[in-house]
Amino acid sequence: MQSIVQSLHFFARYGLSLTVLFLLSAIPSEIAGFYLQQSFAGNSEISGGFADLFASVLIEPLATGAAIFFIESRDQGEKLSLYDSLIKSAGIYFPLATSYLVVFVLVMLGFSLYLLPGFYLLYKLMFVEFRVALKGEPPVEAIQASFNQTKQQWSLLLLPFTVLLLTLLFSQSLISYLLMSPENVLWLQVIGGVLEAPFMAFAVVVGFRLFSLTSQRPL
Repeated sequence: MQSIVQSLHFFARYGLSLTVLFLLSAIPSEIAGFYLQQSFAGNSEISGGFADLFASVLIEPLATGAAIFFIESRDQGEKLSLYDSLIKSAGIYFPLATSYLVVFVLVMLGFSLYLLPGFYLLYKLMFVEFRVALKGEPPVEAIQASFNQTKQQWSLLLLPFTVLLLTLLFSQSLISYLLMSPENVLWLQVIGGVLEAPFMAFAVVVGFRLFSLTSQRPL
């Protein structure tokens, strides 16, 4: 749990800046997802899911990469700005977006085989985007490396991973409940994205801390 405590201290100092990064992705992502969903014929739940996925793949990896670079700079005593973090993330946008999509598809396939395979893949693939951003690895290599990095690390990773996962699930469920509407309303989706932004930012902080701890250990 030390990683969670350290992440909370870090987030208390830089949480606002990191939240801004995810707000910059959440708002256009929700707007793009809404209008893409409206453009699909039939407006079915499946087509809406594809629209949301497409919008998030286009925008969210940019914010995640920027957050990773921002956290790394502060961790090393440097002062990389939000703008420079975004520019640096844009430089590796394609591998970040590809890794995001591949991980999402693999995890969803795992969940389609019941919950445990999905949670297992979510755990094993938690470091893919960090490896793409910080190690410069291509997506396929990063996936394999993430599997290796989490190997025999249950005592260090499982508890903070579980706490973080439960926090994200609870926050998303609560936000969905509070903003529940029988109709698909744009402003509700945007508010939902805004409310989720600090939780997504905190998840990257915890992920970075766990990535740093396991990177110091021999694989």
